[in-house]
Amino acid sequence: MSSTHDPSAGIVHEVRWSEAIPCWLLFRAAAAAFSPTVIVLAALGAVASTAGWRLLDQLGLPDGRGVVTSADELHLPAAAPGPMANPPATPVSLAPSSRAVPWLGGLVDRLPTSIRHVLDLLAVPFLPSSSRGQMAGAAARIGWFLLVWSIFGTAIARRVALKLVGEDAPGLFGAIWFGTRKWVSAFNSVLFVLLGIAALAAPGAILGLLMRTDLGLAFAGAVWPLVLLGAVVLAILAIGVAAGWPLMVACVGVERGDSFQAISTAFSYLYQRPLHYAFYALLACGVALPAIVAAGLFADATATLAMWAASFGMGQDRTAAVLGGLATNATDAGPWGVQAIRFWCRGLETLLASFGWGYGWAIVTAAYFLLRQSVDGTELDEVVLDEPPGDAAA
Repeated sequence: MSSTHDPSAGIVHEVRWSEAIPCWLLFRAAAAAFSPTVIVLAALGAVASTAGWRLLDQLGLPDGRGVVTSADELHLPAAAPGPMANPPATPVSLAPSSRAVPWLGGLVDRLPTSIRHVLDLLAVPFLPSSSRGQMAGAAARIGWFLLVWSIFGTAIARRVALKLVGEDAPGLFGAIWFGTRKWVSAFNSVLFVLLGIAALAAPGAILGLLMRTDLGLAFAGAVWPLVLLGAVVLAILAIGVAAGWPLMVACVGVERGDSFQAISTAFSYLYQRPLHYAFYALLACGVALPAIVAAGLFADATATLAMWAASFGMGQDRTAAVLGGLATNATDAGPWGVQAIRFWCRGLETLLASFGWGYGWAIVTAAYFLLRQSVDGTELDEVVLDEPPGDAAA
């Protein structure tokens, strides 16, 4: 009886971390966020969003900031008859968490300013104290924000997805072309859910008409448990569209799917694996700190070393004069050369500030892969490459 022994048996030749530790995909996505193409796409999206909001500001459309929740600032009648003649001048809060778990508000305050601003805008149309003008202004800004990132978010998701699976990823113009072709699917996925929320809110609006009278108000108080029960559906849709919208965009970028596929996929992944989604978000925040520090150090070194190299030719006095001109906040101050250098320095600041958006879309794309594997059992290296039949005419 003879036997053979393979000396290579049991020797590990290669470790595929994405298979051994699926969450490793998040780290690969973080690395993909440093791609110049992703950074430029994120910068274009950030600049377009800000430009649109500033245009709406110049048109005088209110943005909803400063929506009051205090009864004495809601311009109520000073001497209305009945028990509501003198409402207490105390903040009105309909959120049970503000009393039960007040520390949640502190977590929101710690979010980055740009994200917190978007969340504030998103909340305005759903605040009972918002005026019609404030709702319209916030809705216009939200709509522009969604339109812009339906293009650039889809473009980033497509590029990162192909990078993660080892396929040839499109360049800057190829990614923008993909985003301009598929933005309608990403945008409509949110629009359809919002239209559903508006339709389901119609019975509440009818009840609100009855609540204009004391008798109708008494009736509403009696049936309010039923109203709250119905509002659970609204809460599911509202939370789903707010938290699941990034997954909708990722679905369009990965699967080349339509709006309905994006909606069903995002809601399925979000509500079937909420803890997974939360864990990926926490892990992404942990990875974000060293990533942002690295990006900041690279940007600082680039700006400083550029002036350092030029200082050898300018001399100390001229360098001090140029640096003094750059320190002026006014964009039109100083010689034209100083203004031009200031412009390019501001551009570098914009790229650095936009890194967070590119990082976010890259991480969301990786999270989509992980959630898809957990819910549907799809392999991590599967991406729809070919254009489905009839998609060109869509």
